Amino acid sequence: MSASAWKNIATRYNAAWNAHDVAAIMAMHADDTSYQRHGSPKVYKGKEAVAEQFGKDFSGLPGLRFEGVALYGSDDHFVSESILTATKPDGTPVTMELVDVITLRDGKVVSKSSYFVASRPAK
Repeated sequence: MSASAWKNIATRYNAAWNAHDVAAIMAMHADDTSYQRHGSPKVYKGKEAVAEQFGKDFSGLPGLRFEGVALYGSDDHFVSESILTATKPDGTPVTMELVDVITLRDGKVVSKSSYFVASRPAK
């Protein structure tokens, strides 16, 4: 896969997340995909389980948005750094630093590992 191929996948994937379009996100996942939010022992396996959790992520954090910071990759993976902003259902704002490590096979996402930390307040 060329550099432009993984960048194209990463760009479309990140855009689908910002559009809250679970169907478009899942169209880029392999059938045997997995998703893990590090810090949690749960690993979601298979398209159905992953799609269900992504839907819960959107409904649990209204206004979820990702502002890209950096994007790195090669033919079999990409790493996306971003600032996540959202609002909890009770109206509390959320700002987190996020790193997603995405593994690719044949142009499809086979694993998504998300690492979140609460953003430090500006000085």
